[in-house]
Amino acid sequence: MKRILYVVLLATVVLAGCSSSFIFGNDEATPRVQTVFAGYNVPPNFIPQALIITALGDSLSQGVGDEENRGGYVGRLAAEIRQWPGVYGAAVENTAKRGRRSDQLLAMFQKGELTGPVTEADYIVMTIGGNDIMRIVKRDLFNLTIEAFQEELVFYENRYMNIYSTVRSMNPQAPVIVIGVYNPFSLITDEVDEFDEIIAAYNDAMEDIVEDDPQACFVPVEDLFTGNDNLVYHTDFFHPNAKGYDLMAERIVERMEECGMVF
Repeated sequence: MKRILYVVLLATVVLAGCSSSFIFGNDEATPRVQTVFAGYNVPPNFIPQALIITALGDSLSQGVGDEENRGGYVGRLAAEIRQWPGVYGAAVENTAKRGRRSDQLLAMFQKGELTGPVTEADYIVMTIGGNDIMRIVKRDLFNLTIEAFQEELVFYENRYMNIYSTVRSMNPQAPVIVIGVYNPFSLITDEVDEFDEIIAAYNDAMEDIVEDDPQACFVPVEDLFTGNDNLVYHTDFFHPNAKGYDLMAERIVERMEECGMVF
């Protein structure tokens, strides 16, 4: 873990000069949802209706770093969905916020603050977990151990499971697209295998929780942000830039196709 400490300290210097923080910042399916999944078997009397995309989580879903102001990957996904046959339009209900952790997102559900956006959604997208990891980095900056991340992962898994089950209890039918986390320190060096293992463990936990739900789809993105050969980072060296969000949206649509969520 000494190399992790070195990389984190180096990243602290880099990020301090570029950014002030580390944070990533029902009833049965309604006719409009059924029509979207019906492919080209649209009834002759069908009137196209708009779909609602609800975004949950942290700054990645908020779109922080998108210098083109197109709404990050959520805005790009909405633009793609608007092109689908039988879709009149796609409205975005973005509840995500920079810096949000899984405990904070769970608290919002417990307080009923997200009931409306989730129950009304035709699609739900979510990014949460990056700030949980970074909380350990900042807390134990001078004494980082793999064990600390592993201990936090146990609590994270429990919170994530509660978040997901709550989403499903509110909206049993809407497809849920879960986006994984990536390792921003790969921008500094590719020598910290331990941190890659930590990121992989959190991604595996997310995927395991949703894998048995046929209406859920896990989207890995860590490979899109390994290093910066493709110039995918914002000037804060932490969030995606417009190109990074382009790649995320492309990957999400690709995975939605593999998961049978588009036709």
